[in-house]
Amino acid sequence: MKTYKNLYEQYISDENIKLAIKNVCKHKLKRRRFKELHDNPEKYVDWIRAQAIDFKNDPHTPVTIYDGIQRKKRTIIVPSFREQIIHHMVVNVLKPIFLRPMYEHSYGSIPNRGAHRAAKYIRKHISKGKNIKYCLKMDIKKYFDSVPHEIVKEKLRKQIKDERFLAILFEIIDVNEMGLPLGFYTSQWLANWYLTELDHYIKEQLGAKVYIRYMDDMVIFDSNKRHLHQIRKAIGEQLKTLGLVLKGNYQVFRFHYIRDGDRGRFLDFMGFRFYRNRLTLRRSIYSKAIRKARRIYKKVIKDINVSVYECRQMLSYLGWISATDTYKGYLDNIKPYISVQYLERKIGRFDKRRSMYEMAA
Repeated sequence: MKTYKNLYEQYISDENIKLAIKNVCKHKLKRRRFKELHDNPEKYVDWIRAQAIDFKNDPHTPVTIYDGIQRKKRTIIVPSFREQIIHHMVVNVLKPIFLRPMYEHSYGSIPNRGAHRAAKYIRKHISKGKNIKYCLKMDIKKYFDSVPHEIVKEKLRKQIKDERFLAILFEIIDVNEMGLPLGFYTSQWLANWYLTELDHYIKEQLGAKVYIRYMDDMVIFDSNKRHLHQIRKAIGEQLKTLGLVLKGNYQVFRFHYIRDGDRGRFLDFMGFRFYRNRLTLRRSIYSKAIRKARRIYKKVIKDINVSVYECRQMLSYLGWISATDTYKGYLDNIKPYISVQYLERKIGRFDKRRSMYEMAA
């Protein structure tokens, strides 16, 4: 295993601080204070460095949100602006270390490895038709909340031989007594890295033919049903060494086919439904998209204000729909009720007004 030293110097370097400032501010440039910080990071380097050297977590109150297009209820910790910059500084150092051994088909919260790319990989193997007769689908029970600090720290110590940098990283990890805090930029990277050894064990030692992991959700295809059950048991044992447990609702099933009136099942994964000959959205998500389009339409014809949040949400649904084979459904059930130009214009006007307000402030 490759080890890494002298990371603390990288962490507090001028270049790393400036990069972290730019990354945190780049999506907030319409606000005057963030644009100033983004455009002139060198003015703030010394102050940020002082914060980074003696970094301690700020006090937090957990917040409940409904996350993403699937509207999952999650409890998160919202880091302060100061903490966000420190977290980015840490991840900038960790990123090459974590990416180097990472399994190529682990997806979720990794640059250029989102759900749409994972869906393309799955569709590619389905189209080949090899080793996809049966499917194993499983996930880890309360993954982020369950990662034991002592084990993740032990693993980090094996790779990172820099006590000063580890002290900063461990301070961030210890914001909770157990698990990795949802809402922290560091957590998504640590969560993916923590399962890297498991990924290689599944692929290289258990002989999984087609294996995809999306954060803590795993899918394995194989031509042998018994082999999938053996793999599932072995994964369960391996997870115990990481202080983790598989959910009991795992599934092993015959993947979609139609023959003599009989048919297998589609794969429901990442909000998509995978069939042998097509890809659709999960029905609940598609239904929400239709309802959202009709609610917006009713507001428009009644001259009731449509919020920017609703416009952004509808555009998000349209992005997912565009990645699937549901164009006819879109034409029939969504396109008659909404205009993409209207949504984009509404958002553009809001952003312009906010920018003018920030400049005047």
